Parts: sequence; C-alpha cells; structure tokens
Amino acid sequence: MSTSETVPFGDAPDLRVPTQKSFTRTSLGGRILFGEGALYDLAHELDNARFRRAMLIVSSNQVVLTQRSREALGGRMALEWNEVRQHVPVELADRCGASAANADIDVLVAIGGGSTIGLGKAVAVRSALPLVVVPTTYSGSEMTPIYGLTTGREKQTARDNAALPQIVLYDPMLLTTLPASIVGTSGLNALAHCAEAIWSSSADPITDSLALEGAYRLQRYLPAAYGSTDVSARGQVLVAACLAGTALGTVGTSLHHALCHLLGGMLDAPHAETHAILLPYVIRYLQPGIPDAIERLADAMGSRPDRLAHDVWSLAQAVGTPPGLRAVGIKEGQIEMVTAAALDKGIASPRSLTHEALQALLHAAWSGEAPHPG
Repeated sequence: MSTSETVPFGDAPDLRVPTQKSFTRTSLGGRILFGEGALYDLAHELDNARFRRAMLIVSSNQVVLTQRSREALGGRMALEWNEVRQHVPVELADRCGASAANADIDVLVAIGGGSTIGLGKAVAVRSALPLVVVPTTYSGSEMTPIYGLTTGREKQTARDNAALPQIVLYDPMLLTTLPASIVGTSGLNALAHCAEAIWSSSADPITDSLALEGAYRLQRYLPAAYGSTDVSARGQVLVAACLAGTALGTVGTSLHHALCHLLGGMLDAPHAETHAILLPYVIRYLQPGIPDAIERLADAMGSRPDRLAHDVWSLAQAVGTPPGLRAVGIKEGQIEMVTAAALDKGIASPRSLTHEALQALLHAAWSGEAPHPG
C-alpha cells in the first residue's frame, strides 16, 4: 500500500472506546456579553430588556467602580445600595430587599465580587426581581443558581433559578485593577468549582468539558494574571471562571464547598482564601475514592494523579494563597468543632467520611504544609 492510500473505515484498528452512561441535564439560561468595555453596554442591555428603574448594588469601598457603574447606568439608576458583607447575613438581605420594594425597582444590578453578587442573588430570590450582574472577581457565582444566607454562625445555601442572573456582562478591563492577592485566591476558588463539577455524581459530558477546559485555562493563565495586570491574561481567567461556574451550577456542590461554608458561617473565614487553602487537601483526601475524576483533572492541568494535590498546592502558593487556615485566623482548637458540625450535617462526599479522616484533613489544611505526593 502506498503512503497516499487510505485505510478503509472498516479496517481501522480496534479502539477501546469507553461506554458512555446515559444522562439528563437542564441547561441554565441567561445572556452573556464578554468584551473589553462591556460595562458600558449595560444601559443598552437594560433598555433592550425593557428595564427602567435599576437598583445598583456595589460595595462602598469600591470608589472608582461605583463611579463607573453610575455612569454606565445613567438615568436608569433609581437607587444605590452600598452595604455589602461576605456570607450575606439574612438581616442585610432583608433590608436591601425592603429598600428595593419601597423604591419600585424593576431590576437589580450587582457589580462587584462574590459578596456583592451573593447579596444580589439573595435579594432576587426573595423579591422575584430580575438580576443583572457585572463580575469584578473570579468567583463564578454569577453562573450558578446557588446562593447563601448566614444567620448567626450558620450559613445555609440553596438552589433557586431566581438567583440566576438574566444578563451577565464580563468586562476584563475591570479585572486589571484587581489586586494580585484577590486574583490568586479567587482564581483558586474558580478551580475548586471545576474540581467539584468533575467529581460530582451528577456530572455529564457537557459539564465535564466545561470544567476541564476551565481547569486547563486556570493552570495555564492564572500565574500570569497574578503576576501582571495584562488584560489578556486576566480575561482568560475570567472565561475560566465562567466555565467553572456554569459547570458547578448545573451539577451542584459537595465536600469541598460544604467545608468552606461551614468555616465561613461558623468562624467567618474569608470565602476565596478558604477555598484556595482547602482545595489541595480535599483533592488528596478524595483521590482514592474517585480515581477517574482525579485522572481527568490532573491531565487537564498537566499533572499526574499522584501529584495533583501537591501541584494544586504549589499553584496556590505561587499565586499568594495564605499558608494554611491558621493564617486566616482559624485556631487549631476550633477544628474539632468544625469536624463535629460537618459529621452532624451528613454532608455529601464522593468518599465516605469518618471523624478521624475529616479531622486529619482539616488539621493538614490548618498547618498549610504541602500534601505528600502519592
């Protein structure tokens, strides 16, 4: 046979193609705009959707962003809300929602990071008002129907399609002013979304593709986004966060997010930093129970299954993640309280939990030492 001849299809070598399991999925809706300067498309988007009276939700400590947001909304802004707190206290959501009702608002516009978007989502669920979001970090929250509220020392999360924004505008120019410390930890938060989507029992080929592509982009571009203000690098990470949030929003969360929410609700641990710190140790713990998922995640990130936890830890350290939970104010004596709470709640985990194993996981995350390969 000459080199120019082709092999008939029927004579092709036998390839071991794995059987694809059956699946069903409900795609999440919403309009997405991505581009430099997209913030200034906001007025046009609101007009097209026939929104006339917007409530702007933006943090008071974002002075420049607040001014740009006002300019982007123009005369469509009927009310501005500036009080934003992480983990969204119930009383804050109540007050914000009451202000929206009193001002006869027809749309909520949340511009900022995960806490700002979280407040917008909670108010949207409680008020049935549509939500428009412009993210300025890599939280990925804008692509999920998951929202959380904190009462006292307990954070409860829930799913509601009313929490999904009707419109999301991604403007990578807004990310060029984001401090490197937030770039790194919120990027690791996005990676945690990818990881949990991949090992979810509800995962399907579509969410796998989204999550694996998100993980690939984060491994490749997050160090550059952390080390510079280059709009292209920060834009690549923004796309990764969108992919990660879309995948996680479809399939839901499990062990990693449950532990982070416990630490946030009970001990007021900072959201992104806690995700960034905890992720390598959760990967290391779950690895024996989900070898296929770990192998696919490792392959996407240019790692090996036995080294994935260590390599994720190394990436986290390279982009400024605090060295262990102790570095964000968690005391060693509080680990037992969190362990007991996690077991009492019966949180979902791809690998069964015991008191000893969970305590060991949290102790390792508290110390911040590199997970051993293997």
